[in-house]
Amino acid sequence: MKILKNIRLKILLTAGFLLVSYLAPAQFIGFEIVKRSGRTTFSFEKVNNLVIIPVMLNDRLPLNFILDTGVRTTILTDRTISDLVNISYDRAVTIAGAGHIRELNAYLASNVSLSMPGINGRGQSLIILEEDYLELRNHLGIDVHGIIGYEFFNHFVVMIDYDRNLITVYDPEVFRPRRRHTAIPFEIDQARPYISAAITQHNGTVIDTKLLLDSGASHGVLLETDTDPGIFLPDERLKTVIGWGLGGELSGYLGRIKNLHLDKFEFKNVLVSFAEDYSTKEISRLTGRNGSIGGDLLSRFTVTFDYNAGMLYLRKNRTFRYPFEFNLGGIDVVAIAPDYASFRIVNVTKNSPAWEAGIQVGDMILSMNGKPSSNMTLSEINTMLRTGPGSRINIELIRNNEVIKTSFRLKRMI
Repeated sequence: MKILKNIRLKILLTAGFLLVSYLAPAQFIGFEIVKRSGRTTFSFEKVNNLVIIPVMLNDRLPLNFILDTGVRTTILTDRTISDLVNISYDRAVTIAGAGHIRELNAYLASNVSLSMPGINGRGQSLIILEEDYLELRNHLGIDVHGIIGYEFFNHFVVMIDYDRNLITVYDPEVFRPRRRHTAIPFEIDQARPYISAAITQHNGTVIDTKLLLDSGASHGVLLETDTDPGIFLPDERLKTVIGWGLGGELSGYLGRIKNLHLDKFEFKNVLVSFAEDYSTKEISRLTGRNGSIGGDLLSRFTVTFDYNAGMLYLRKNRTFRYPFEFNLGGIDVVAIAPDYASFRIVNVTKNSPAWEAGIQVGDMILSMNGKPSSNMTLSEINTMLRTGPGSRINIELIRNNEVIKTSFRLKRMI
């Protein structure tokens, strides 16, 4: 396991990947830090609260992967990539994920090399999608070719500094927790990390939840409404697309909770995605999870994952008290191949400013506030859509070969 919401990639990748066909236990995956110090630091690119790291495939092909605590087996997004370096496939498999399409074709490959700056990895296993079902570049606006999770985190202690866009990776033997970092225990279940959090809803009820720590999701908090009868949809909510997975778009609601307590840390008026058909029922049943914590919350800290000790270390950064916000325009935009310099609207939230301005799904953006779309990036477009309530957006579109000019003012809808 996005169209962008709250500068959030709605690819809630999660956790939802389930091997349908039987897979034999993966062979040992060897990672090692090259430096004798037992630690290495390298930069990453942060896009919509996601951590994008450089990866070298079979010592030949430089790629970008999402560093994702929500997935077990490393995923390569398209078979055409693996064919470039002549990877051999052990066998075909079927995988299932959230969305409209439940079963997708993929391949299992073993004895693959995946290396990062200062880190060598050998003998690794991959799930390789037959097609680019995720369309990560469309949703992110940059090339992203894969997702790596448990098999990396389980070998090391990994510190993510979201403020400075730096990752420090330690051999467990040399890691020492830093002062002023709060230690919180978590458990590994089905190769994914889970943590306890107390949630107060606006009706006053308090529920104790088990939440997946999901660095590969851009939302702040997601709750699965069918996992606990005590989870209520708030009276004030938006029906919208809350995510994109292997099977397509994920529908649900956006609303707010009164607060969330994560150990000693309190978050107020948190924006929450409420999902009714987000994960596979089997994973939720096996783990007892109620949802997940994603990048919009994790990125408010320097976060250290120590899988071997079962400890999460958090230290607040400058964004800790930023409000949790939703897209203030109500349109979701993707970049279009082959150059990804043109942009199509793929969702318009009902009764949003964009909806009231007559914008429709399928419209292509020609310009925003006088700037041609050819000179913009997807990130710039989404930043513009959350500059603040009251900001005016002048937008020029093309629809059925007709140029349309309209405008709207951003407003907080939830």
